[in-house]
Amino acid sequence: MLVVTGCSTGSGSRTDARPSPSASSAPAVIRLPPKARPAGMVLSRDGTLWVAEPSLAAIARITPSGKVTQHPLPRGNGFPPSPSDLVPSPDGGIWYAAGDQLGHLSRSGKFTWWGDGTDMGNGPGAGPDVPGFPDALTLGPDDTVWYEHSTAGDKVFSRVDLKHGPTQITRLDTQFSVVAMTEGPDGAVWFTQRDEYDAKQREAIGRLTPDGKYRKWPLPADAAPGDLVTGPDRALWFTDSGSISRFGTDGDLTRYPVSNATYLSHLAVGTDACLWFTTDHRIGRLTPQGGMTLWPVPDAQDLGALVAVEDGSFWLADRKADVLRRFTPGLIEQ
Repeated sequence: MLVVTGCSTGSGSRTDARPSPSASSAPAVIRLPPKARPAGMVLSRDGTLWVAEPSLAAIARITPSGKVTQHPLPRGNGFPPSPSDLVPSPDGGIWYAAGDQLGHLSRSGKFTWWGDGTDMGNGPGAGPDVPGFPDALTLGPDDTVWYEHSTAGDKVFSRVDLKHGPTQITRLDTQFSVVAMTEGPDGAVWFTQRDEYDAKQREAIGRLTPDGKYRKWPLPADAAPGDLVTGPDRALWFTDSGSISRFGTDGDLTRYPVSNATYLSHLAVGTDACLWFTTDHRIGRLTPQGGMTLWPVPDAQDLGALVAVEDGSFWLADRKADVLRRFTPGLIEQ
């Protein structure tokens, strides 16, 4: 049993802090097909794991007992879709972004999707120039999925659901890359943005309200904002250049350096209301007060996505080994 102290209570984002069923019936290591290169990963409320396999143009569905079912993404004459970001759907399935494709995969294996050009998909309202290479997704405050994409040099934010299909929220006369999005504590969607075209400072934290109002907060010149979650303290937390950073909704920034980190990958809120992250072959825990602990994961080669399980364990995606590893940190004394 995982025993933790030092973390505050409270609710985080729906995607990361939501309790998940126990994984005790599954094997400690789940092997995926060779060259799967597991990327995004989410855990449904019924204990089902969903894993994006970009090199295979597929999404794996894994039952609580560890049975793996492959779901190749629909495709036409264009490039193979490469799934990355996954978001749990309120109906028990998932939403995904994959190259120029945006889609929904149900628990029964049915795809509803939208694409660009001649591969327009089968979703409601499917047509040309939709969805425009979505990069990041999140479940928004209105229970629709929000995503960002580019159109004719502009940055566009849209929402999508299974009844209406994609609907534009706002269009900005600028261009930048969005790395991650999350529903914030204030009813808006927040995101990490990089490489803004022709901007004095190219990295920032962005905020978008349901009525389409956009605001950004430039970050220091050495920042490299990546994965992003709403923390238990109602602040935004993100992976940064050699640190985990806290960004308050008032614009206050605090950085917590991670020792000997070649890179920082994914970030999640654990069931203990602390921040957990992966870096190379290790998993780390950070309290909202700044206390940090790191554990090496046995046999791990290149850790990426992680999800928390309610029994205190974590599922970790090992990209180089093409496996998922279940890991339970030891007793923590702080």
